[in-house]
Amino acid sequence: MRIGIDAHAIGTQIGGNETYIRQLLRGLHMVAPETEVMALVHADQHGAPGVGEGFPTYPLPVRSSWLRVPFALPWIAHKEKLDLIQVQYSAPPYSPCPYIVALHDMVWIRFPETLPAIDRYRLTWLGKGTVRRARRVFVLTEAMKREAQAFYGAPAEKIDVVSPAVDAIYRPLDDPEELANARAKYGLPGEYILYVGALQPRKNLVRLAHAFARLKDRGLPHKLVFTGKKTFFGPIAEAIESLHLGDRLILTDYVETEDLPRLMCASSAFAYVSLYEGFGIPVVEALACGAPTVTSTDPTMVEVSGGVAETCDPLSVDAIEAGLVKALTDDAFRRRCREEGPKWAGRYSLENMGKAALEGYQKALRQTAWA
Repeated sequence: MRIGIDAHAIGTQIGGNETYIRQLLRGLHMVAPETEVMALVHADQHGAPGVGEGFPTYPLPVRSSWLRVPFALPWIAHKEKLDLIQVQYSAPPYSPCPYIVALHDMVWIRFPETLPAIDRYRLTWLGKGTVRRARRVFVLTEAMKREAQAFYGAPAEKIDVVSPAVDAIYRPLDDPEELANARAKYGLPGEYILYVGALQPRKNLVRLAHAFARLKDRGLPHKLVFTGKKTFFGPIAEAIESLHLGDRLILTDYVETEDLPRLMCASSAFAYVSLYEGFGIPVVEALACGAPTVTSTDPTMVEVSGGVAETCDPLSVDAIEAGLVKALTDDAFRRRCREEGPKWAGRYSLENMGKAALEGYQKALRQTAWA
């Protein structure tokens, strides 16, 4: 079984997509190291230590998705005699071997206005045919499985839930010196509310900032910290600037992965009230650290937070404010996150992810094409 995995996201520092691919490779190597897996990566990542997470890498000859998907992937599949290839979102019109498509979200359907027009049209144009021709469809949650059935008419028996894994680095940390050093590295105060993820409209950061701005009137001294790449950040920045938060808002830009659990554990609360997610792994990572966590009532967020985090209507600034106040002041809730969060997050393991993916590959190679 020779499998090629489109791992172009590795090295891009694009949040969840890169995390998912890295964890998938680690999980597969944990449960089936003998499987012939090849990670297809950008040329500047090929051969770098650890990039393939134990598997060999193969350099993609182009960076553009417009060329990678229709031309580079089938060429590599033919040249390397692959039995199966895993693509992300869209597949080549022609492939010399069967493929699995991994859908990390369906934002181009649910919130198309939050994507650049060129990406929106590409995904809309190619998505339905990609799902129809795929041997299997990988999704991240049961909520996404329902979406794939509703939007594409994909039969339930064709869809596999392959949820991301939470890295072992995400765990409760209580060494005061370690946490203080992490805060100092990024210029953070002793009390802050943390957001981790891309800075883009779908993440609902403007409403989060509005809700946070009201906390000052409640006598809460915390600052709001946004980490992540500034993707489509212009309109968000303009809206947030109108709130005149000044130094109460801190933008750290990209944070090194090994520092994220330290910042989560050092935070007073973690907030991730996204309008829509395919998974929203920062929420589970924060729970794994025992951080008091506030998220949204999006079906995926409710599913992955397991009743531990506080959920609130992402369209209501009042509801988000109430969630933040609870996370900062309700001792029983804070204790629940600290005690139950790591237990809940434990189900999202590398082993479970690797087993789910491997079973999907085996099913894909056993079956014939879907009608």
